[in-house]
Amino acid sequence: MPQQLNEMRGAFDPDQAMPDKLPAEAVQLYRDLFGQEMADWPKEIREPLIESHVSPEWIWDGYALVKYRNQFLDEMRQAGPLPDVPLIVLTATGIDAFKEAVLIGESEALLREEIEGKRRLYDALAASVPRGENRLVDGAGHASIHWRRVDAVLQAIRDLLGR
Repeated sequence: MPQQLNEMRGAFDPDQAMPDKLPAEAVQLYRDLFGQEMADWPKEIREPLIESHVSPEWIWDGYALVKYRNQFLDEMRQAGPLPDVPLIVLTATGIDAFKEAVLIGESEALLREEIEGKRRLYDALAASVPRGENRLVDGAGHASIHWRRVDAVLQAIRDLLGR
């Protein structure tokens, strides 16, 4: 990842940066984003999912995990080699509205460097196993790949199953 981005994210303290209560505008922004992504879903599925995603518990749980990012990355590095099984990594090459909503001083150029860093990382991950492949997926960001590019997700599943 770009050094500048690592430094910016490393300095982020969710305990200090987050207000006691998430502003109603932020909740509405996320509600609208999820609503757009799931607009074609049946209402009885869509509405409970949106409400869960914008609930204070869900949002705070997400921020609480930020504290453990480095610990998680260390565990991943120390986990040892992956087993010899087929692996397809899907790498989103876009910047979606979810990413734009949480940007804090990150330029588009820096985000493009991040995407390129992820591509290199996922290329290396895929290359670490005999049957690994990294597929670049246009038209979606990391948070929306499963909504916007269902075709790419389903194709990867089919390929893994040999169909």
